[in-house]
Amino acid sequence: PAGLSAGTFPAKLWRLVNSPRVRSVRWDSRAQGLLIDRCLLERELLSSGHAHRGRGHGPAPVPHTFRATQFRSFVRQLYRYGFRKVPGWVGSAAPGDAGAWLHYCNPCFRRDRPDLLLR
Repeated sequence: PAGLSAGTFPAKLWRLVNSPRVRSVRWDSRAQGLLIDRCLLERELLSSGHAHRGRGHGPAPVPHTFRATQFRSFVRQLYRYGFRKVPGWVGSAAPGDAGAWLHYCNPCFRRDRPDLLLR
């Protein structure tokens, strides 16, 4: 939305969760929260994960997005911007998923309400 810098954490996260190239972050079934695969996020989006990627293997890498190099730093950013972990939720994001997904919510982070990102 107008007035929100594209370089802010919420704007970056919004773009990632809506990108078909990103596999480690998804909307929950109600599009009102995030599902995050920690291991995949570390490899796919955090700076340290890119150092181990070879060229020509698998899908094109997602550009460095976050300055964080560790998952706990990424989670601190989530909390800084008002996200909270949904307690007791660990499971599949979709039928057939093998990984455990962590669930985080923020009332101002909704798929159908980009205008709320300003809050």
